[in-house]
Amino acid sequence: MLNPEFHGATLAEIEAVPVEFMGLEARGRTTADVLKWLRATYMGTVGYEYEHLEHPEQREWLREQIETGAHRKPMSTQEKQELLQRLAEVEALEQFVHRAYLGQKRFSIEGTDMLVPMLDLGIERASSRGAREVVIGMAHRGRLNVLAHVLRVPYEKIIAKFEGRHAETAGTGDVKYHLGADTTYATASGDPLSVQLAPNPSHLEFIDAVVVGMARAKQTSRSSVELKRDENLVLPVQIHGDAAFAGQGVVPETLNLAQLEAYRVGGSLHIIENNQVGFTTGPREARSTHYASDMAKGFDLPIFHVNADDPEACLAVIRLALAYREQFHADVVVDLVGYRRYGHNEGDEPAYTQPLMYKQIADHPSVRKVWAEKLVQDSVLTAAEAEAIWKNAYQRLVDVQTQVQAQH
Repeated sequence: MLNPEFHGATLAEIEAVPVEFMGLEARGRTTADVLKWLRATYMGTVGYEYEHLEHPEQREWLREQIETGAHRKPMSTQEKQELLQRLAEVEALEQFVHRAYLGQKRFSIEGTDMLVPMLDLGIERASSRGAREVVIGMAHRGRLNVLAHVLRVPYEKIIAKFEGRHAETAGTGDVKYHLGADTTYATASGDPLSVQLAPNPSHLEFIDAVVVGMARAKQTSRSSVELKRDENLVLPVQIHGDAAFAGQGVVPETLNLAQLEAYRVGGSLHIIENNQVGFTTGPREARSTHYASDMAKGFDLPIFHVNADDPEACLAVIRLALAYREQFHADVVVDLVGYRRYGHNEGDEPAYTQPLMYKQIADHPSVRKVWAEKLVQDSVLTAAEAEAIWKNAYQRLVDVQTQVQAQH
């Protein structure tokens, strides 16, 4: 119904419709220009779901933000190079561990690598808006990478774990992909920000309610007889699996409390780390809804689907999501649609149950390679410079491993 052909209209007839009739003069000279602009806005690598929202002011606000492109900030040359550096670090850690400790479980982030730069931007944004703490909850998928690159846990401690050394990361004896950490994040502005990744020894999504409770406690001042709360001080971030978001009851239970006065925290940023497969089960056999995020519609939440291979789009939806939280003090969902490079864990062979998907994944370049090729095409750097960034990131891990092994 969104195609002119459906209505029996030709391009010439579309162009004949006065653009003034639509009140969109700023979008082009002809109605065909407006159609082109709408397609560029709504048919790219981001899908926006907000027409289901109950309150008109929320729908109108989002429409204005989306159609003006307020969340799409052009990147400087330095920012593009820094993003490539970050993606190289993310991929290098996974590839190094995969080769150096073959078969050891780590629940690789590969396929949704952009989660780390998205968290970086979210933390910076929260700090610039007055937050003093960020509390993150997640399952095991990608946790080691988040520990290393967002929580700044030294590579030495992580590699020591793989070497069988009992280097403590968060005061527990749990397996490495359940561990948590606290750090003081050095933001670009120089303002310190406390970031905490809650340990999650339980099952997947049960950490959601814990993180919201932690955030509410941290938002509450007990310095006087009367308890006071400031929802701007703490940003809770809940990172979900696609199958778990749709399938675990604790998710709707936690969302149900989100706007109740006794439990609210001013909104959580939800990121679905969408691998398009749960353990060994495809979406058609795992849920009755089209999208993994559909359940969130029942709680009146906007949902932004984004292709995990488009770095600029991934960062744009984080800006939009946090702007919405700041404006309406409500939860918002980002569906980061990617894939899973290996099996459920690195000891599984995914091609047994997903042969067609994993044939495509085997030939699919990482987002780091996709972004590097784009920067080379745009003359931001040379192919040799891009390759050097990758090699240096990988060599750093080799050097750390040598140091750890020499110490024991």
